[in-house]
Amino acid sequence: MSRSSLWIVLLVFAIIVFGCGKKEEQKPPENIANVTTTQVVARDLPLTESAVGSETWVSQADTYDPTRDLARRFYIRLPFPLDIVRRLKIGESVTLTNFEDGKKTIGVIREIRPALSTMTQTVEVIAEVKNPGGWRPAGSVRGEVSLEIHRNMPVVPEQSIVLRPAGSVIYVISDNVAHAHPVKTGIQRDGMIEILEGIQPGWIVAVDGAALLSDGAKVSVRAATPATSGTPSAPGS
Repeated sequence: MSRSSLWIVLLVFAIIVFGCGKKEEQKPPENIANVTTTQVVARDLPLTESAVGSETWVSQADTYDPTRDLARRFYIRLPFPLDIVRRLKIGESVTLTNFEDGKKTIGVIREIRPALSTMTQTVEVIAEVKNPGGWRPAGSVRGEVSLEIHRNMPVVPEQSIVLRPAGSVIYVISDNVAHAHPVKTGIQRDGMIEILEGIQPGWIVAVDGAALLSDGAKVSVRAATPATSGTPSAPGS
């Protein structure tokens, strides 16, 4: 056997021995994020402003008579900023919440004081309310007024909003893939956030686990929250 033939035989032998023993490289496991989702719905959201005040009538603790005060009317002093006061009217309703027990009742604006506090830059608004029971004189009360209503606006749970360096993002889920949509947010109320730009009612968005996503990430939906309203439409429409 010639030298060249010997080298060929040795080369084939080496390929057989070492090549057959080489294991195929294993690919790393695919990263799939577990998320919950919900459908974007449209709702009417009130734009509100609140202030903390107290009853105008003050008595000593030893003169407090719950039987007498149960039926009386209270007049609540609420210090609102001047720019808010300019949008209020006599007779307008105000939602009053007692800090002591969290009870809510509806009062009516009876007076808007003309004097401006130079220290706080606020104006006193006097609201009248019949004692709903359980309110004591001089107790702290939160008054909330509705300035306007944003009609039929898309809203999502606050967990769906993810803050990125470029701004707020919502991840729309389609075919188990997350698609990042930059959004402009508005009113936040009762755990829901108004979306002014970026998504439409009917889209499916990530809720829990949204902060762990990136654009194009594959997801596994472990739970979906049914929507209460909203007309479905395709993300690309």
